Amino acid sequence: MTTTSDIFQTSSTNYAGLTQAQPENATGDNTLDQDSFLRLMTTQLKFQDPFDPMDNQAMVAQLAQFSSVAGISEMKQSLSEIAAVLGNNQLSEAKEWIGHSILVPGNISVADKNGQYSGEFELTSATDNLSIDLLNDAGEIVMFVELGQQDAGPVEFNFDSKDESGQPLDQGRLRVRINGGSASNLATWVPVASVKTSESNGPPILVTPIGNVFPAEALKIG
Repeated sequence: MTTTSDIFQTSSTNYAGLTQAQPENATGDNTLDQDSFLRLMTTQLKFQDPFDPMDNQAMVAQLAQFSSVAGISEMKQSLSEIAAVLGNNQLSEAKEWIGHSILVPGNISVADKNGQYSGEFELTSATDNLSIDLLNDAGEIVMFVELGQQDAGPVEFNFDSKDESGQPLDQGRLRVRINGGSASNLATWVPVASVKTSESNGPPILVTPIGNVFPAEALKIG
């Protein structure tokens, strides 16, 4: 049976419709697409030994293998294009969050544009003397509130920070401390300053004063 290599080895003879092989030091495109593969197989069939023709099953197997590889390559390209589109859509949607605040788990509170420090938590049991403190990096109490008797359940807090003229006052990052009760699921509202892309077409990243946050980590948006 005449093989593909046999065709190129005997290509110095100018058979009708057969292109002369390039010299060994020739350069060119080394890729083999589906059209090139089919032309090569057609040439092979055309010049095969009629007394020892190519086995039908072998030919079908070659076609199936090439089609499978080509299909995987095209699917990979399609998935990459879809991922790029989805990534752009996610970034476009996330940009709409700029200027808003998001509720994220944690005990660090920052002021919004109105100078408000706010958040919420779950009080696991009733208490008679609940209070909340906001502390600076030195551990000093900057603001506090006495809530007194509270039933078990969700509790929201909001501190209004103003200067002497009544203008919003940003006092930086403050730590939330809960006294007189057992609390869980503490979360604070933080403003979204900007949005940036992540690597490998991943989800966009929301940039906040307490650090970077993925949209999936936000409990609420306000």
